[in-house]
Amino acid sequence: MTSIMKKEIFEEPGVVKHLLDSYVTDEDKISIDLPEKIDNIVIVASGSSYNCAAIAAPLFIEYVQIPCEYEYSSEFILQKKHFITPDSLYIFVSQSGETSDTLKALNIIKEQGVKTMCITNSKDSTMWKLCDYKILSDAGEEKSIASTKALTAQIFCSILVMLKLVSQNGVDISGYLNTMRRLPAYLERIKIDAQKIEQAARLTSDFQNISILGNKNYYPIAKEGALKMKETCYLNVMAYPFGEFMHGHVAVLNQKSIVIAIIDEENAEFAVRNLKKIKDEYNPKIICITSVQDVKSGDINIYIKTKRKLKAIFGSLLTLQLMACEMANLLDKNPDSPKGLHKVVKD
Repeated sequence: MTSIMKKEIFEEPGVVKHLLDSYVTDEDKISIDLPEKIDNIVIVASGSSYNCAAIAAPLFIEYVQIPCEYEYSSEFILQKKHFITPDSLYIFVSQSGETSDTLKALNIIKEQGVKTMCITNSKDSTMWKLCDYKILSDAGEEKSIASTKALTAQIFCSILVMLKLVSQNGVDISGYLNTMRRLPAYLERIKIDAQKIEQAARLTSDFQNISILGNKNYYPIAKEGALKMKETCYLNVMAYPFGEFMHGHVAVLNQKSIVIAIIDEENAEFAVRNLKKIKDEYNPKIICITSVQDVKSGDINIYIKTKRKLKAIFGSLLTLQLMACEMANLLDKNPDSPKGLHKVVKD
């Protein structure tokens, strides 16, 4: 029987299409309300929503050329001082809109008169009512504990905010929006081509020592993949930036290990060189999730065909989600209801 988690992963192309129809006009305008002036962005979130923040923040810096930080809600509420400018925008991300530590962080910032925005899947939530600006990620009800389609919707909405700011800087965003319009069909192709993903899940499920590597935007995707495998399979999966992994962490490969590497055009040469060194010195099993067709460094190579980073982000994420779901089934775990985890966290 197909799990709820897998069904919800399979709904992701439709969720993206719905968000495109909701927020992007035929004239390439993005119908999201934003403050007229923003000189600093801080994104605050927990769990998978934090990984959304970590994926989005470098995009704001790269494309909008605006300072953007991201913080765990639980850490944010312990800080005595926060960096605030006259035109700061604090973005709070939560699927339920009821995550307790994220709400506490929101209230701290509201008391200081800072502009606030939320990205949430719940229009009637406390967070929705409290924020000045708001975006409904509108993924529909997500029943599986491990967030999949709701996270994809959050990331997509974050990219729409980023592109709206790019357009406000006078840049033509029609090319970026055309890439986003092709995203649903792209995700459908990855979803249908499940044989390599199932093969990778079967191999990975034989290991207790699993490391997922990625650079820049793909490091938080590696973290999200590790979180999904932890949540659904109860395995201690770790994520690292490629280069940092080589500084000491690589010693974990002295145990029986498998490495999952996320590789794109920007890090291909660097990643292939490090994977060769890893293979020569430790000989772990290696799986490559790559948008570069010539990369053949893994025992299994999953090719997510695209040269566009804004698509490869989603392609690598969906691949890891499907791997985690398949691994849970192979290990006889219920991916829809992991022990000790609950969907909404509210005090």
